[in-house]
Amino acid sequence: MGDAANHYLSLVIPALERHADDLVFRPYLGRNDDWGRVTYRELENRLAVTRAYWLRTLAPLQLNPSDVVGFWLTGRKFSDMLNHIAVSSLGYTPQLFGSGDFTDVSVIYELLSKSGGKALVIDPSRLPVNPSPDTVQCPPSHFVPLDDAGMSEAIAELKAAGREDELKFGQQSIAPVRRDDIAAMFHSSGTTGGMPKIIPNTYKMIEAVIRRKVIVAGLLPLSEGQHVINTIGSTAHVASFHIFLAIMRAGGCMVQTSSTAIGVDEFMGMSRVCRLRHLVIFGTHLSVLIRAAQTDDSVKAALRDLYEVGYTGTSMNKEDEEWAHANDIKLTTGYGTTETGPLLRSRRGADPSSRLLRPIPGTNPVFLPYNHEASEGDRELYEIVVPETEDDCPPPPLVSGDGYYHTGDLLEKVDDGYVYRGRIGDWIKTVEGFVDTKTIEDTVRKTCADIVHDVVVVGTGQKFPCLIVEAAESGLNENARRSVAKTIVERMTEHPMGLFPHERIQDPGRIIVVDQGRFVRTQNKGNVRRPATEAAFRGELQAIYDTA
Repeated sequence: MGDAANHYLSLVIPALERHADDLVFRPYLGRNDDWGRVTYRELENRLAVTRAYWLRTLAPLQLNPSDVVGFWLTGRKFSDMLNHIAVSSLGYTPQLFGSGDFTDVSVIYELLSKSGGKALVIDPSRLPVNPSPDTVQCPPSHFVPLDDAGMSEAIAELKAAGREDELKFGQQSIAPVRRDDIAAMFHSSGTTGGMPKIIPNTYKMIEAVIRRKVIVAGLLPLSEGQHVINTIGSTAHVASFHIFLAIMRAGGCMVQTSSTAIGVDEFMGMSRVCRLRHLVIFGTHLSVLIRAAQTDDSVKAALRDLYEVGYTGTSMNKEDEEWAHANDIKLTTGYGTTETGPLLRSRRGADPSSRLLRPIPGTNPVFLPYNHEASEGDRELYEIVVPETEDDCPPPPLVSGDGYYHTGDLLEKVDDGYVYRGRIGDWIKTVEGFVDTKTIEDTVRKTCADIVHDVVVVGTGQKFPCLIVEAAESGLNENARRSVAKTIVERMTEHPMGLFPHERIQDPGRIIVVDQGRFVRTQNKGNVRRPATEAAFRGELQAIYDTA
């Protein structure tokens, strides 16, 4: 039997009354000195009229509980989030298509077909939709969302008619659901077989996330002011959605950013105008702020005043990270997936032990040995998996026969914590041990950008790893290719990477230099296909191993 108490909205509804006059969202207005203002009371009113809009609009479809409704919106409007939350309150399952990731409507139709979608909500900027004749079956119904103006008009009409009771959004507004039901569907950023993967979030998974797992989960209200945190890109992004629910539960406020790349002026504006207390940002973009802080005391002061700076997605430049810790900027990082939500987090603190990743209290991931046959002195690598018995484990279709959801991510055991070491595909096994291809490739790209277009490490099952390099300049003769290989070795030697001896490539003879376009790549994203590229150069590689 379903119960409204199982819905994630039951966790945040109490905040609507408790914090009615406090700010809950600051929409980005296109400038760095002003943001919009939405209170909890206004949020409640908007949710109430949006729920009523979808109750009327979807009624002719005679949908069943848990039926899927797709949302192809901008990801830039607060109303986008309110529309899919309102549809969720009716017991239906939103499937979210972010505007930046999806530009081909035929892909959306195919994914909706796979999920059994009954309708598609499309932002007016996407209309008219003209699918090609050979596209898959379109969903039977298209609708447009209720925008800010429509919400305001509906609220004004109810107030004018003396029907303020209809502006309440409480427990009675939530449909009964089961904890194992799918609450929302997101999509992978990569593709499998040329198509993004559908990633479902269950109600019990979202509950676990907003109760204890995201950066603001479980925070008590402050004696003065609010917990204020930023969006991380699109409002349709799974992280922004989870953080918004958690910050609501804490009585806090979310500030919308212009994009994931938060510039210095925008950060300073959020700090000054919105009293930002928690910054969530990708590591590469945080490095931009850190470098600005090294020459601008006002930026440094703003970063130091934050309760926490959480970076995610990509690692930070080590020099920037060290500078931040040395200057009392309270850095943390974490690990999670769209399928599971956050699983690991570092502690605040400058000491090396604090920077290690550890399971978030209340989560119980398992670390399966990956290189259990590794020789003594090699790294201890583990794949992080989630047992099917845990609330943050995705539904059965994503669980393997061994009872685990396999993330495909590897971590190195260090003391009582872990360090992220990339995807399983980022490691190859040679005769001497495992090789960290990602670190080697990233180092070559960084130190040899003037002579190297791209690089891939190969050598699975061989005596040692080799490099195949696409040169920045095409048409090089043999002497020029040897010169490129020699320069790469010299620069790698000057740039310590903490690699084991069997991982190091210190002989120019183990580097194959080719023209651009020789690597085998994936069709959509253009990523290098390591095994296929290695197979394409099998003859040249075998000649190297035969003479070693």
